[in-house]
Parts: sequence; structure tokens; C-alpha cells
Amino acid sequence: MRGNLFSLAFLVSNAGAILILLISIWYKRAGRIIIALLFLIAALVNAWQATFKPDVYNVYELIAALPVYEYLIAEVLLIHITLYIILLMIIQLFIGIGILYNRKTALVAGIVYLLALAPLGAGSSFPCTVILAIAVILLLKREKQI
Repeated sequence: MRGNLFSLAFLVSNAGAILILLISIWYKRAGRIIIALLFLIAALVNAWQATFKPDVYNVYELIAALPVYEYLIAEVLLIHITLYIILLMIIQLFIGIGILYNRKTALVAGIVYLLALAPLGAGSSFPCTVILAIAVILLLKREKQI
């Protein structure tokens, strides 16, 4: 996995993910709201970047952990970057809103989305997204118990 794994952004992202995991364990509602807000804020950031600074996504090709992700980013995503990032932003919006409204399908979609980001390696602050996926799994498990 290439990229600076011990940058400030990496450390803050992973510390934040651990904190969100703990909050999700101790306070289900607060954890759900925080995770939903993460998806909604990510959607806004991605929409802005895709529109005004699409070149920031070029780095992901260089730091992806899997060759298949390198290929997909270079040969598919970067060719029509604004379109694909806007599509991802719409997915993030639906997940965030769905989690706020306590939809189990949104929790499942959130888990899949977060785990799909993990192969971006340092680009997703790995294992940050895996830790967040565990937090969402715990929320989903607690939803099924009610």
C-alpha cells in the first residue's frame, strides 16, 4: 500500500473512526446520527470537488492498494470524473438520509459502500472505512434486536 500512512490526516481519520465506533457501541442514536452526517458531509465535499477541483481525485490511482482499483480509477473514473463522483455523491446522500430515517437498507448500503472504499488503501485512510463499517454493522445488529 503506497502513500503516507502516518500523515496527520491518516491518524485523525482513524482516531475519529475509533471514536465513532465507541460512540456507536455506547450510544446507538448518537452513533447513527454521526455516521449519517459523515455520509452527508462527504456527499457535499465530493459534489464541490467534482465540480470545481476534479483533479484532486487523480492521486487515488497512485495510492490504491489493489491493481484492479488502480485500473478502474485510471481507465474509467478519471475519464469522466465529474459524472462518476456526482453519482457517488447521490449514493452518499441516499445512504446518509436513509440512516437518519433509520432505514435498515441504508445501513446495509453504508456497510457495502465503506467496505468498497477500503481497497483505496491510504486514499481511504485504511483501516478507517473498515472501522466505520464495523460501527454500522453494530448499529444494524442493534436495529434487528428491536
